[in-house]
Amino acid sequence: MPIPKTLMLLLGLILLSAVYAFGQVDTTAGGGEKKKLSFKDPEDGAIDLSQFLLEANGVLPVIIPITEPAVGYGGGAALLYFHKSKKKYKSYVPPSVSGIAGFVTENKTWGAGVFHRHIFGENRVRTMTAVFKPDVRIDYYGNDNPILEENPVGINLDSWVILQKAEVRLGESKFYAGASYTYFKTDVSFDTIPGQPIINEILKRLNSNSTISSIKPTFTYDSRDNAFTPFKGINAQVSLNYSAKWLGSSDDFTTLNTSFLGYLPVTSRLNSAWRFEGNYLLGEAPFYAYPFLSLRGIPALRYQSDNAMLGETEWTYNVYNRWSVLAFFGGGKAFPDFSDFGQVDWAYTVGTGFRYKVARLLGIHMGADFALGNGEEFAFYIVFGTSWLR
Repeated sequence: MPIPKTLMLLLGLILLSAVYAFGQVDTTAGGGEKKKLSFKDPEDGAIDLSQFLLEANGVLPVIIPITEPAVGYGGGAALLYFHKSKKKYKSYVPPSVSGIAGFVTENKTWGAGVFHRHIFGENRVRTMTAVFKPDVRIDYYGNDNPILEENPVGINLDSWVILQKAEVRLGESKFYAGASYTYFKTDVSFDTIPGQPIINEILKRLNSNSTISSIKPTFTYDSRDNAFTPFKGINAQVSLNYSAKWLGSSDDFTTLNTSFLGYLPVTSRLNSAWRFEGNYLLGEAPFYAYPFLSLRGIPALRYQSDNAMLGETEWTYNVYNRWSVLAFFGGGKAFPDFSDFGQVDWAYTVGTGFRYKVARLLGIHMGADFALGNGEEFAFYIVFGTSWLR
């Protein structure tokens, strides 16, 4: 389901992109005195946002760059409110955050909404609540249709999204259990094709309203050394997205999602990362909700079918102090049935990028990626933390 996934990506960018704010921020010390935050690390004198991320609270403006090739270049803005914790904990606990956000891209895709992310206790329970209005314009490649695969048609998804998510840590283990509920109502319309009256009449009849109402239980193992920019550990997740008419959905279908992210240091300067993902549809879903390949350099919905599997590896080398360069390669297939796997062509991506350790105390890196999908689709991405948002 591309739109809720886009919504989660946008909300993740908002929560991770507080570092884009400019100017100086004051916090109140214990005696009521104002303490000016420094954007330089006292250890090496480099630009560093650790103190800002750890101590800032209050209202914060945020700039959000968008470089997704499926919707074109664009940008957004948000106002975030950091809720000050009333309790002190032995370990760092991220603040609860409320905010409003909006974005627009060059192909007239836009969206706006509100959200609240709450942390309970010593980071043992995490919740996310969001209401969003996305109006997305994107090319549709036909879901295994040989004609549309070469001649995609534009579609417009004028939608409303309600999201509620909760996750709890199981005891003192590295296992987490959670669930989410998504309500997604959209008005689907197809663009017309010049000089094709018969096809346009067929497309006109496909215009319709569609509703997805789904619950998604999730089970996760997470041993990463850092949630933002990990260099060691594993994040493995299994989830089942269940949409049913008795929940208010237009269709009955289920999607099984599996994900594995592994981070393995090779030397003190060289680090490897590995990603494997699979999404499998059971039942008949709306055409926009079918699994698709999500790889850097490949537009969303470009490769879509009943099943989608991909693998990707990324290698990072620390060249000097806080600066690193990286290279990545990945590939995958979207296929209707496992018996057809060998007959479907591979989609692949290759690229490079760089990172700067922007917050030493939190181990957070920031930079950009440059990707080439299938040797023809170029895209670049601004990255805060990891490219594999989880």
